[in-house]
Amino acid sequence: MFENYLPVENPVLIFALLLLIALAAPLLSAKLKTPGIIGLIVTGIVLGPYTLGVLERSAEIQLLGEVGLLYIMFLAGLELDRNQFIRHRNHSFVFGGLTFIIPLVVGSLMGRYILSFSWSASVLLASLFSSHTLITFPIVSRLGLVRQRAVTTAIGGTIITDTAALLVLAVIAAFHQGQGGWFFWPRLFLLMLVYGAGMIVILPRLARWFFRNIVSDGIVSFTGVLAAVFIGAYLAYAAGLEPIIGAFLVGLLMNSFIPEKSALMNRIQFVGHSLFIPFFLISVGMLVNVRMFYAETETLLIAAVMVFAALVTKWAAAYPTQRLLNYSPDEGKLIFGLSVNQAAATLAAVLVGYNIGIFAEPVLTGAIVMILVTILAGSWTTERYARRVAIKEEAEPYHPSEAPPRVLVPLANPEAVATLMGLAILIRQRNAHEPIYPLTIALSGDNADARIAAAEKLLGHAVVQAIEADVPVTPVARTATDTLAGVVQATVDLRISTIVAGWKGESTFRARTFGRTLDAVLDNTTQMMFIARCPMPLNTTERVVLVVPPMADRQPGFVAAVKAIKTLAHQFDALLLLASASPTMDNASRLVKQGLPKLQESDVELNSWKSLPGWLAETLEENDLLVMVSVRKGRLAWQPDLNRLPRLMIQQFPNVNHIFVYPPDMLWGDFIGAQKTQEFHPSFLPAGHIQLDLEATTATEAIYRLLSVKFLDNPTALKRVSDELVRLAETEPTELLPGIVLVHTHIPDIYMPAAFLGINKSGWTLPNTTAPVQALFILLSPQSASPEMHLKTLADLIRPMHTFKTADQLTGLDSVEDILNLFYGGK
Repeated sequence: MFENYLPVENPVLIFALLLLIALAAPLLSAKLKTPGIIGLIVTGIVLGPYTLGVLERSAEIQLLGEVGLLYIMFLAGLELDRNQFIRHRNHSFVFGGLTFIIPLVVGSLMGRYILSFSWSASVLLASLFSSHTLITFPIVSRLGLVRQRAVTTAIGGTIITDTAALLVLAVIAAFHQGQGGWFFWPRLFLLMLVYGAGMIVILPRLARWFFRNIVSDGIVSFTGVLAAVFIGAYLAYAAGLEPIIGAFLVGLLMNSFIPEKSALMNRIQFVGHSLFIPFFLISVGMLVNVRMFYAETETLLIAAVMVFAALVTKWAAAYPTQRLLNYSPDEGKLIFGLSVNQAAATLAAVLVGYNIGIFAEPVLTGAIVMILVTILAGSWTTERYARRVAIKEEAEPYHPSEAPPRVLVPLANPEAVATLMGLAILIRQRNAHEPIYPLTIALSGDNADARIAAAEKLLGHAVVQAIEADVPVTPVARTATDTLAGVVQATVDLRISTIVAGWKGESTFRARTFGRTLDAVLDNTTQMMFIARCPMPLNTTERVVLVVPPMADRQPGFVAAVKAIKTLAHQFDALLLLASASPTMDNASRLVKQGLPKLQESDVELNSWKSLPGWLAETLEENDLLVMVSVRKGRLAWQPDLNRLPRLMIQQFPNVNHIFVYPPDMLWGDFIGAQKTQEFHPSFLPAGHIQLDLEATTATEAIYRLLSVKFLDNPTALKRVSDELVRLAETEPTELLPGIVLVHTHIPDIYMPAAFLGINKSGWTLPNTTAPVQALFILLSPQSASPEMHLKTLADLIRPMHTFKTADQLTGLDSVEDILNLFYGGK
């Protein structure tokens, strides 16, 4: 009764039916506990032209299917972990070689000796088995395994084997049609070379210019990316390659410009998984002609041979890959599940072979059957073993620093909202369930209502950005008499672990680092803090330059800070360049290399910390992100340089993105209490080691006189230790305050720590200091003392000065007894 109405021809109704299938098929599959991909393909079979005939595989559906296929390959390149791919590229070559050669050899022999095909038809048939399509990629994407090593290996192998299989197709088709003359090979490889080189050179530059100068909103950026995908796919076709290779290459080259946790990535994934990819799967199902199975015996034989060859040879490639690369059995089966699926390249090859007369219709039907069976097998295998791999990875032990952060983003400047929220989203851990907390503080008093309304408007922009990136968000608007009080109270009330704040690059007074409010927040909080000044879009980052000051690696929260910085670099697939001076460099490099995520990382050891500005001037490039680990005032690794450096770096590199990271810490009182677990003996700094009005014309003479008290009976040690301390004082003095300098080292001549203090109100001149040195501290630790013990001793020494504002508060003390009181408190 419906024969007059079928197949459906109205384009509006066709599109409505496709949307209904895309909605209902996965829901029904979930009820039946089968992968949603299978539901979409089976629905395409049932409603397609060879079964119920509800839908014809018209030009419109073919177009949507082709778009969906290209979208799958684009997403595979876009979501691929490039660092993992580069690090394990040999794994991809191993698997790519095996999954191409084994099916090609086995398939050629089966075609020739079982199906009695010609050698050209047998080799072309075997190329169908060699190629595969990432049909089940959405499954691993949904489970968050795109960057897992087995998935990366499978994706890399896919590109290798598909490219090789399509080259086989191009060569056989050309020779079969009499076009395989001497000019064929040079022309083919020249076009491939021009296309590949052109894309690699031009597309990243064009993308960087586009994101910096053209993008004004999400619609423009999304449209621009899609245009790049399909232009790149067509250019691949024009160069003699399949469009899927071009789509993958565009995704790979755009990878670093579209961070995983960004609004643009969310839009791209949403459109693909909700529309284009389901349309492609439905169109694949519509190719299956079930009537051919009982119409011709030859069709059944060819289909059986093709299904057997595809399943067996893909397993024969996945299993040795697992054993050779020391993957787990679940990872090996996951590789099989991803690589057994036949679709795009298979269809391309069989249709070309059919159209030029190499294959008859039974081969075409057998190929469709093979596509259906392999997709069913691949979907089931991928779903089953991807879940096992995901559960195993989630169950692995983690360091407390890897706990998902609860991020607070104080907002005041409307122009900084996008940057700060984007940064908060990027440093958020993949599996974090906590929302991001954008915060506005409206000062109470006159016109408070107007300020509250403006604050809510600001929060509205932040909420939209988080929702677009599919990140939970809880906006917080508060009134307070003081911005500082509001921010500090919010960190306590919301149990915040990380604060992301913006800085204009200016400080009102030279004594301040970032300004009154930001400096006060640092002093009154213990949370990890990111302070960002980013004049350029963050997604144009090519390299993260991480600068670590002396002894910062010994801070309690350094590992947590490194974890967050690595997460940020991973989002951009950027190289991480670590710069520090010895001995901090060795430990910092070890900690950076530990744990996940794995990055492309290189180290540069500075001659000294003072050489940092010159090295940066020679090294920094326009697309770098400069990240400096800093330390709150008074902590073990703090020195006045850290207060001045942010302002100097902004002045020297105004067009480079800067982020200053303060590791999580303890409040000063808690910190000092923790340090008191080490007994503080009066012998640490005895009265004899303190000299007021030290009569010495130079710092060198002052050091010699201070040490003479300890080493009077050992002139050799006195000279050796004095020379070392003079060298350190001239090259790496630690300026606690302008006018107060500390010099410290390990020596073999003592068994207990020894400290000295010399005061001269006229001051001594030292290079690399901001004022004449009126108070000179010396700390000597035994050679056998660990770095941690040395730093604890150093903390004891500088503890009394954490509240000092100027050197006069120390040099103005009248007697040695007053100084001893300062250090020992009457002990």
